[in-house]
Amino acid sequence: MKTIFLLLFLLEGNFLFAQNYGLKDCLDYAYKNSPEIAETALNYVKYESAKKQAQDASNPKFSLLTYGAPMYKITGDAFSYDRDYSVWGPYIHAKLQMTMPVFTWGKIDAYLKAADNGIKVAENEKLQKANEVAYEIKKYYYSLLLARTLKKVVEDVEKILAEAVQKAQQMYENGEGEVKKSDLEKLKVYLGTAEKYRHEAEKGVIMARLALMQKMGMKEQDNFDIRDSRLSRQPYELRDAQYYVDLAFNHRPEWMMVRHGIRAKSLLVEAEKADRYPVFFLAAEASYDKAWVVKDQKNPWLNDNFNNFYGGAAIGAKFDFAPKTLNAKIREKQAEADQLKEKERFAKDGIALQVKNSYYNAKEAADNIVSMKKAADAADKWVMAAGLTYGLGTGDVKDALEGLAARAQAQKDYYQAIFDYNMALAELAKNCGLDGFPDEK
Repeated sequence: MKTIFLLLFLLEGNFLFAQNYGLKDCLDYAYKNSPEIAETALNYVKYESAKKQAQDASNPKFSLLTYGAPMYKITGDAFSYDRDYSVWGPYIHAKLQMTMPVFTWGKIDAYLKAADNGIKVAENEKLQKANEVAYEIKKYYYSLLLARTLKKVVEDVEKILAEAVQKAQQMYENGEGEVKKSDLEKLKVYLGTAEKYRHEAEKGVIMARLALMQKMGMKEQDNFDIRDSRLSRQPYELRDAQYYVDLAFNHRPEWMMVRHGIRAKSLLVEAEKADRYPVFFLAAEASYDKAWVVKDQKNPWLNDNFNNFYGGAAIGAKFDFAPKTLNAKIREKQAEADQLKEKERFAKDGIALQVKNSYYNAKEAADNIVSMKKAADAADKWVMAAGLTYGLGTGDVKDALEGLAARAQAQKDYYQAIFDYNMALAELAKNCGLDGFPDEK
């Protein structure tokens, strides 16, 4: 009884610790753990900091200067005084100043709005990287499925050839049937080739699995595996090309980055132009001085720097007069905005062309699946007919082997066409600014 419970516990433990990830699980894991996405996301901090600085520009700024020093004794008044260097005491000074902008001709607001657009640029940079990672995840996920599926195809062929070699070897040694030495060697040649392809498929499985974990941001784990076991066509059906072009201009991160970038640069131009006018501000100051060994002069008309306390507030204006420097800065910012506008014009045509190219690649891949399915079905019939005639002694081993090779090639091309279609869909989604289509199953 204890043995049974132990076995159940071990089985349950294997079940619990096994990690079988579907495609969506791989994508979700990558979004949380990919170092590429995490690195790009840090750009958000830069723009968020710029926004906080712009927000703080409208707040009061405080400056405090304080120090202490030894001071000798001074007595007397404005008409006569006496210095006594034999007596010393402490002297302290403190001055608190406050300035706060009151009216800046829209400069602070322009910086705030520019920072907001910069934040949106950073958000779209992260989304762009996430979509790129999603595409790579799909590539390795489907590559792993393709390698495993082709490995199964090769193993089936290898099994058939191994049985044929064994049977032909026995018939040849016993002198039975029409098996010739050349037929036996042909079978062995094809069997060796099948073993070679199996080795390639096994390597493909290993490398695709490792690449998938690496792209997900996961350390290599022995118990990691994907949930699907065989490559299959995504059931998503394509719409017309214009549908995807419209999707791209609504969701493509690069397009959004350019548009928000233009807005941010234009706002920075407005901020620079505001420097043509004076900045109005509120200022306040409080100063305190105390020297215990210096006689305090109560007369307000006397300038007493050692015993004093005063404060006050005022409205002021600051004007920086440097027209050449200012105009140069405005032209620089305007040139940056104009550069982005030109990039927007180029991107508009480029994005549409890129999306249409991806669309027609996917459409071609979908048609290739149908064509290769027909080829695979025909190859199955060829193998059956050639095998039947060879088994009856009326056919040639060459025809049977060529039929078997054709079937294996047709199956390889069929699954490759499925892989190409799935990846074409993934590329189309990426070029539309998505990690997948909303109605994709």
